[in-house]
Amino acid sequence: MDWAVAVTTAPRPQPTLRQTLASLRWAGWPKCEVVADPRKAGSWPTWLRALSKLLNEYPAADAYMTVQDDAVFCPELREYLEANLWPPGEVALCSPYCPTPYRSASGGWHAEDRGWYLVGAVCWVIPAAAACSIVAELGSMQATSRIDARIGRWARETGRGVWYHSPSLVQHVGNGNSAMGDPLVNSLRRAADFIGQDTRPQRPPQKPARGPARSPLRKAREPNSAWSGDRGDLTQPPAGEEPRE
Repeated sequence: MDWAVAVTTAPRPQPTLRQTLASLRWAGWPKCEVVADPRKAGSWPTWLRALSKLLNEYPAADAYMTVQDDAVFCPELREYLEANLWPPGEVALCSPYCPTPYRSASGGWHAEDRGWYLVGAVCWVIPAAAACSIVAELGSMQATSRIDARIGRWARETGRGVWYHSPSLVQHVGNGNSAMGDPLVNSLRRAADFIGQDTRPQRPPQKPARGPARSPLRKAREPNSAWSGDRGDLTQPPAGEEPRE
């Protein structure tokens, strides 16, 4: 599978870009583009510019991955994803990062049809067709923030699936948003079930198994086991919590 990866970054009180790049290499991506927002134009135009850059410079890629500069990854994530993409149907994006309210009892990918209330743009893997459509259809949108909400609404309107992975294979470690000062991390911006930077995801079979969910984790020396790709509950965010990026 051919990849194109971009990390978006902006000034923050406690820089985490180096940590993210090191973790990304450990996860299987030694090369990526870094797209900066030095003037704090906003997360939305920076993210859109990053995706456009990837499409222009890597037109033959199979998967376009956008990453925020305050993410860390489990090891060998690339290998796991290449054996595990794509979920069925027309896909808008797959998120190996899963915020706490989205965690599912069944292991693997689960659909999240939340429209404007989608959260968690920390790490998205986008198929080529969806990436081209996003840039073509939303490229002229004037906005500064809420990547997740805008893409969630677009996905619902175009009938594309949004998929998150449980347990989370990525963690959001920054104390602040790249374009929004330094708000505290809340449950919508943190993965409660991140498997850790020392735990490799299990090797899935060629095709996702249907049936009782099993743990999609394994330690370095543990044998492989099957996993479940069952869909999770499609619920709205907790009352009183608004979408954040």
